[in-house]
Amino acid sequence: MSYKVLITEDDKVTALLERQIVHNLGYEVTSVEEDAKSTLESIANNPPDIVLMDINLPGEMDGIATAGHINKTYGIPVIYITGNEDDSTMKRAINSHSFGYILKPIRPEVLYTAIEMTMQRAQLEQQLKASESRLKLLNEKLEEKVVERTTELVQNNHQLEQEIVRRQEVELNLKESLVREKELNELKSRVVTMVSHELKTPLTTILSSIQLIAFHVDNRAPLEKIQSHTHVIERTVHELTNLINDTLFMSRIDAGKVKRNDVPVHFPSLINTIILPIQEGMGREHNFKMKIDPSIPETIWFDASLVKTCATNLISNSVKYSPNNKEIQIIVTYTDQQIRIDVIDYGIGIPEKDHAHLFKLFHRAGNTTNIEGSGIGLSIVKRCMDMLDGTINFSSVENQGSKFTMLFPVLEIQPEQ
Repeated sequence: MSYKVLITEDDKVTALLERQIVHNLGYEVTSVEEDAKSTLESIANNPPDIVLMDINLPGEMDGIATAGHINKTYGIPVIYITGNEDDSTMKRAINSHSFGYILKPIRPEVLYTAIEMTMQRAQLEQQLKASESRLKLLNEKLEEKVVERTTELVQNNHQLEQEIVRRQEVELNLKESLVREKELNELKSRVVTMVSHELKTPLTTILSSIQLIAFHVDNRAPLEKIQSHTHVIERTVHELTNLINDTLFMSRIDAGKVKRNDVPVHFPSLINTIILPIQEGMGREHNFKMKIDPSIPETIWFDASLVKTCATNLISNSVKYSPNNKEIQIIVTYTDQQIRIDVIDYGIGIPEKDHAHLFKLFHRAGNTTNIEGSGIGLSIVKRCMDMLDGTINFSSVENQGSKFTMLFPVLEIQPEQ
């Protein structure tokens, strides 16, 4: 559906770019304004369906104050488009009853999704208000009818009670639908914000390393200088790949597309495919110490893919959050047809206040601010272990290290079909 869009942006180049993107997406641009005063005048003369609002505006009113006035006076939804992502601005934006928050530079697909979801939400709220008005009117008429027809009310009391219950259920369903829609919008906004932020830093690192390599080649620098930057690119690409894989895997889990698939597994080979790539890649500066229970049968039945996903996340985390040359221990034991994998490091550890939230999606410990990460990995581990009918536990002391324990059942023979 083609909506009318008003753009408020004080930077002329950015405003021109936004106008072109909006036009290419098939929407009508009613006007492009640069401050609060001209924006409010434009809305009064030619109301749009939606406003794209920059937060930093010249004049007495910034974008957040202007959005609040627009929402209160006209009920028109506003999406913020800004390069400002500090916490205080984010909190003000949330409290202003905005419908979205997009960081510059704008990606057309992100803007399209935000506009479409915002209009759906706005329409749903309008429908809810209309339903509430109709319900209020019906209740008022019902009270008048009670006064006028007392005798008839006694005869039809049971039928009337059923009608009231039905209407209350309709109202409750509408409110629940709105709550679910808001939760979904917030989750998607968090995913978009997180992924865009996490992609920006490594891509900038890669670009800088490429430029430095070109500089060193032109100046015939020693090979060691060039190799140091190729190692940076290799490590950064590995981080990007993990972020993308984790995000896609979590979306597949949420969509119900990840199913448990037990198969015969040659356990020693599986352990090698998990540990060796990490040991030879991001963990080459660490000391790995492995101890594998010799009583584990060579071939056992379980979902190797889920186990590999869990173990890879835990071992990678131990490497990432431990200084170089620190020891990483992997201990595998087998008891009562259960495999136990302990991953132990002596790194930065986890603050006690983060223990209760560690497996929640997007949660990161307070002492990991300067270390790249998305907060997805441990949530994936928890989901996978649940699918395996297993458990994941940990103990950790800040500045001393952490121990994560996977425990899951296996079968020594193929189960009957």
